[in-house]
Amino acid sequence: MVAALVFSAHCVSSHSQFVEVDDGFIDPRGAWSCVIYGDPAIGDERVLLNFAPDQSTLMARPSDDESRPWSPLSPWRIEDNLLSFRDSRSGREFQAELERTTLGGSWKTLTLLGGWWCTETAENVDLGIFASTSDRSRSVMAPLIPAVMATPRYPRRAIRAALEGRAVICFEVDPNGQVRAPEFIELSDEAFRAPSLDALMTSSYQPLTGDARDSPRPACRSFIYRLDQIF
Repeated sequence: MVAALVFSAHCVSSHSQFVEVDDGFIDPRGAWSCVIYGDPAIGDERVLLNFAPDQSTLMARPSDDESRPWSPLSPWRIEDNLLSFRDSRSGREFQAELERTTLGGSWKTLTLLGGWWCTETAENVDLGIFASTSDRSRSVMAPLIPAVMATPRYPRRAIRAALEGRAVICFEVDPNGQVRAPEFIELSDEAFRAPSLDALMTSSYQPLTGDARDSPRPACRSFIYRLDQIF
């Protein structure tokens, strides 16, 4: 058997506003910039989500137009510290456990499963129906450009055990393009933790410029470990 590796990158920026909540739980209210991943037909999507105090939910996507309209989603709700809302256009049901360090979770349709991950920034986001000329959301959602993308080594003990797997790590990129604060979102086996983390931490992105330098930018990378059969 020959070891094969596949990895992909998910890049996005974000923002949030916080109010007082119980210790240890995220308050979702406010505007967030997120990456939605896991749909093979669409690929990674960078979006802004806003959870209003009246439980209304809005989504905005990057656009080349001068105006950036917000689209309404279903009202958000929390039950047993689980946030949920729905995008009727895509049929996605979103969920997020709030007892974690940043907002994110999973989504599903009748046939697909995926994930979403967000983080906060200092930028102001225009919540009007159309973006004003002073709106900085374009810099919030600006993509990260890879500079060095390291590939992990397939663990020897995983090869000997004919073990395949997957790891997804989300993290922040500082204004100088360095990876910070990695968080494992998915990990199929502990054998893949160290090589995935080593590859991530030796990777880097091009330095941020302009308004994008105001705060770190979030991103995610997935590593898929597969064994090729040789006959």
